[in-house]
Amino acid sequence: MATVYIREQGAVVCKRGSRILVEKEGKTLLEILVRQTDSVAVFGNVQATTQALSELLDRGIPLALYTRHGRLKGHVVPALSKNVALRVAQYRTAVDDAASLGIAKATVRAKILNGIALLADYRSHYPSDTLASACEAMRRIAGNIAGAGDHAELMGHEGSAAAVYFGAFPEMNRSGLPFEGRRKHPATDPINGLLSLGYTLAMNEIRGLAEGAGLEPHLGFLHRVDYGRPSLALDLLEPFRAPLVDRLTLKLVNERTLTEADFGKRLTGDAAGGVVLVPDSLRKYLEAYEAAVAEPRVRAPSGIRKAWQADIGKIAAAIRDGAAFAPYCEEDECST
Repeated sequence: MATVYIREQGAVVCKRGSRILVEKEGKTLLEILVRQTDSVAVFGNVQATTQALSELLDRGIPLALYTRHGRLKGHVVPALSKNVALRVAQYRTAVDDAASLGIAKATVRAKILNGIALLADYRSHYPSDTLASACEAMRRIAGNIAGAGDHAELMGHEGSAAAVYFGAFPEMNRSGLPFEGRRKHPATDPINGLLSLGYTLAMNEIRGLAEGAGLEPHLGFLHRVDYGRPSLALDLLEPFRAPLVDRLTLKLVNERTLTEADFGKRLTGDAAGGVVLVPDSLRKYLEAYEAAVAEPRVRAPSGIRKAWQADIGKIAAAIRDGAAFAPYCEEDECST
């Protein structure tokens, strides 16, 4: 199953029997069985009938609303899961410093090791002292994770690893597009724009899966509580940043699937001055993103979407039963 992305401005999402239809001016643009749908994402001026929304909610399928350029505005989600016991256990774990720190450590370690895996893969094709040094430095940092005495120390290690990783990131950028480090709010160059868009799409879907499992998406362990922030969804996203979004971004720009001509400037709003994909290029990106999510991998033979679901099950077990949390990881060191 997959996410259905609807970008056609002026389109209407409606229902006919067990199918969801996208129509415009009396013509059917898309028809898909509801049972083949994980979630629905609409961009810009797209409407949904009450009947379609009711069918999606009855089936437990969330609908996300984005601006035309990919900024998340909100969600229409099914009623909160009845799994109150799991949420109570999540609250208890969040205020248990030792248990919370253990989950956060596993999250940061997997994130760092997955970053190393991407750097090492590029180094195997493009030998680079910078990439080699970055891998070594990040391995040292990953080795220090277990000894972190508190959340602040752990975040220090995470920040150090991120600085090394993004310091080496330009070595993997073979496109000629500028990249001088991670920039967000707004993203000021095409590569940062793609990173932000990919993280937003992935986080939103992870959030919906977490809610569907009965978890509270705003209560995390690595990301602490902050008003309106889906901290648990961000925690669950961390190990997937490099293997999914970063890898996809580099592939698209290095293979010239997306070039500078595919981007425009945002002129209004909080992100004025930031870059966005023009409409036709957003379509290309969404197609590539969905293919990357579904692509079989050595550590995720059924694709990343199944790996998200597996990690949500693992974190639920850690919360409920005290099991060790071992999130998705592509490095051989993950099991050590």
